[in-house]
Amino acid sequence: MMEKYVTSAGSAVAAGLANHLWQSTLVALIAGLLTLALRKHQARARYWLWLAASLKFLVPFSLLVDLGQRLTWTRHSAQSVSAGFYFAIEQLGQPFSQSAVRVSPAPHPAMVSPGLTHFLPFLTLLWLCGCVAVVLLWTVRWYRISSAMKSLLPLQHGREVEALRRVERSGGLRNPIPLLLSRASLEPGIFGISRPTLIWPDGISQRLDEAHLEAILAHEVWHVRRRDNLSAALHMLVEAVFWFYPLVWWLGARLVEERERA
Repeated sequence: MMEKYVTSAGSAVAAGLANHLWQSTLVALIAGLLTLALRKHQARARYWLWLAASLKFLVPFSLLVDLGQRLTWTRHSAQSVSAGFYFAIEQLGQPFSQSAVRVSPAPHPAMVSPGLTHFLPFLTLLWLCGCVAVVLLWTVRWYRISSAMKSLLPLQHGREVEALRRVERSGGLRNPIPLLLSRASLEPGIFGISRPTLIWPDGISQRLDEAHLEAILAHEVWHVRRRDNLSAALHMLVEAVFWFYPLVWWLGARLVEERERA
């Protein structure tokens, strides 16, 4: 009895995951077509399309619908037109559900996937190991930067601070961004989400005129204004959960590309 229950549950989870990946892939495909149509428009429009495609992976419509059907929803007879329309939409949204592929009376749950009982724990463990590995890698990177920031010199005045404050006012930012001077060979960058900090490499200012200095600072200020670090963190969550799906990593590359252009 327990084996049949586990097998049936495993089949439901596999079908739900397949439907979720199919729907998310379809959304990404639509986003890709729209970005091609908007290739001559502003980069921020393409960026938001890719971000929407990424966040779709965090919204498991198929799993929620399947759960609702199993717990609370009993289908009733309806008019033929509305029933046919609903069935067509359901087939498109959930092509891997049993109702979409059934051509004969429903098989016994134990006959749906005989080997699933043996492979489900292994696949779950494999997914969990990959998820932990991705999160651990990002945690180590964040910890290294966070630790290095403790030794950086805060800039309270100077040419860079004055230019940064001007750019902040023009960008409509109310809270000033802390500026930390780094002696490492880094590019200027924003670190943090709730309290963003600008890391500025030592010596770069001497090689920049006023226009170039403000252009670089404006680039970083716009990252803060657009909350790009928060969006990047959300996509990192998508990559951690769906690390096995190459599409999410491809979406990440598109997000970085359009984010920098924007």
